[in-house]
Amino acid sequence: MQEDKSATKIRKMVKKFAEALAKLEKPALISHIGPDGDAIGSQIALYFWFKNRGIEPLMFNDDPVPDNLTWLSGQEKIRRPAKELLDECDAILFIDGNDPLRFGNMAEYFSKTGKPLCLIDHHLDPPEGMFSEMLWDSGASSTAYLVYTLFEETGPEAISKEAAEALYTGIVTDTGSFRFDTVTEATHFAVGNIIKYGGIRPGEIYSRIYDDRTLSEYHLLGTTLKGIRLFCNEKVAVMEVTEKLMSENGCSQNDLEGFVNYPLSIRGVVVSVLFYEREGRVKISLRGKSLVDLNHVARQFDGGGHFNAAGAWHPGPVEKAVKDLIAEISGLLS
Repeated sequence: MQEDKSATKIRKMVKKFAEALAKLEKPALISHIGPDGDAIGSQIALYFWFKNRGIEPLMFNDDPVPDNLTWLSGQEKIRRPAKELLDECDAILFIDGNDPLRFGNMAEYFSKTGKPLCLIDHHLDPPEGMFSEMLWDSGASSTAYLVYTLFEETGPEAISKEAAEALYTGIVTDTGSFRFDTVTEATHFAVGNIIKYGGIRPGEIYSRIYDDRTLSEYHLLGTTLKGIRLFCNEKVAVMEVTEKLMSENGCSQNDLEGFVNYPLSIRGVVVSVLFYEREGRVKISLRGKSLVDLNHVARQFDGGGHFNAAGAWHPGPVEKAVKDLIAEISGLLS
């Protein structure tokens, strides 16, 4: 297989990164708050990469594993970060995010610790000088793909069924089931090896991820879709979910996974935005069709991400958040 630009770029990094990780004795693996399939899948797959080398990492996240991912082997080992546990570790690996504020309540600990900080991620603009080792490529389809390259470098035959399920979960969820522009020949080559060595059945994994919604979630989705508003000459679709609405339907933030993608099917819509209340602020999820740099938009509102997918925060209330964000997007569209 001829390497694409992204694969060529990371090939030079991955050997050095793998050698550095192999020297660790007890690393901490932490994924971002509000974890998605790529964050959890990458974290678990990296855990099994270390285990295969005789290293026992500790895994952390401030938030629970989403319900549709609790079937993954190893997820039960993810716990809330605590100073006494982090103190036991000889390095901290940030997974699927490059801003310590995205990793929860231990951000101050991370900024002051003398431990090596490492990064494995595909989001834009990691801070300079913060990480001692990085496996980073903003052109990669997912962080799980980058974790796969570690297996590829050190021997893909070590991809166990458990690691393969985690890798496949990360890739399929972060590529929108292989429909985003970041999907390349290298992505499919990696998936082929993951299936080959892990002996997994993609249809079963897809069903576990996407075919496990409750009736309450569908009621919430129906109400949310019914409230769609269009802005910017009907090019931008906006949805809003309040804590009251989630409570009335017996749902949580995890149940909103995938909601933001639905309005992109509306004719003429090029940007979809979901606003929802969380912890006294408004969380913003953005998805697009390559006409607006959503990473740029998100960075104006305490967030970031990719060109076509990003997240941000607003102090609220929701209607003020909608007004401010639409003003930013409108300026870019015009």
